[in-house]
Amino acid sequence: MAKVPPPSGWVPGVTYVDKLTWSPAVPKDLRDLYDPNQNTMQQKQAQAKKASTAIKKPPPSQQDELDIAGRSPLFLNEHVNVRGAEFPGMKEQRKNIKIKKITDASHPCCGAYGLVAAQTLQPRQLILDYLGVVEYKDGYSPSSDYVIRFGQDLSIDAEKFGNEARFCNDFRGVAQGPNVCFLNYLDERSQRIRVGIFVLGNKKIKKGEELLVTYGKSFWSNRGMDMSEQNHSKATS
Repeated sequence: MAKVPPPSGWVPGVTYVDKLTWSPAVPKDLRDLYDPNQNTMQQKQAQAKKASTAIKKPPPSQQDELDIAGRSPLFLNEHVNVRGAEFPGMKEQRKNIKIKKITDASHPCCGAYGLVAAQTLQPRQLILDYLGVVEYKDGYSPSSDYVIRFGQDLSIDAEKFGNEARFCNDFRGVAQGPNVCFLNYLDERSQRIRVGIFVLGNKKIKKGEELLVTYGKSFWSNRGMDMSEQNHSKATS
């Protein structure tokens, strides 16, 4: 794995990455649904374009059965929240955020780190991909606080390999609610499915504001914390 220079504020002991790392335990046919081979996609797209001008299109019921990557409408409906062809790449995404050490004594993560907006973020905007190691079934570290669900039998673990997204804290004890959320999105140019941090709802996020998600009550209850008051937050480090 080629090393990528980490951003300012990066913590030692964690390898910074700018793309997903796939565990060899993930079956190839499953990986291809989320991360189709780009050479194959280009060939199929060229063939489809050529065929569309030379051959009469099949009826919609047949035409829509599988997409160019071999995915059914049911699969896409279950595993994709957002689709588009103009999502920014990692270089542009990184301009949206910065890692900041938390010094506010009232913050549950005081002394650790958080993720803040480096510029004004628009409603529903893709801010940053969540990167790490894609693990199959229960292959992720049982001690990791950085695991999120990716899809069918897949999760992303950013405990030892990750990017800035791993510093996004829970809103509890900080704000009335989250201002960002995790969504699976399909980039229609590459046909890849990724997990991104998106601005939640119709409000902008101002420069300097902390990005806050909800980890869910199960995250805290699994760690023996009482969520009746909903005032806990993970101290990311």
